[in-house]
Amino acid sequence: MAMRICPHCGNKVPPADVAAYTDEIECPHCQTLLRVALPTRVIGAFIGLGVGWLVYGWAQNSLSGEEVWLLPAVYSFLAYSFVYMLYVMTTADLVKRPKEDALPVASVTLAAAHGDAGAHH
Repeated sequence: MAMRICPHCGNKVPPADVAAYTDEIECPHCQTLLRVALPTRVIGAFIGLGVGWLVYGWAQNSLSGEEVWLLPAVYSFLAYSFVYMLYVMTTADLVKRPKEDALPVASVTLAAAHGDAGAHH
């Protein structure tokens, strides 16, 4: 599929919607329930991890003092988050979201709710 194209109607979905609702996107044109495909998420995660690792190494070598134990982790987390979201916003492959099956509701008898279901007097 193409980037940020609804598989149902063929119109583009805005990047802000893709970034904000990656798992629960609703097409603004046809209201089809969509989500970002797994390959897009995995590739984005690996690219983000690579950039985060590079930023961590850079920050660890350029900082000194007490901030050397905290700031590299903060910088690498921010770099990962920024790169991952940029990748998803620009190259997201959208697929239809499967309908979730309703979980069966367990019926509970009044006696079982009171805790004396197995007691026979």
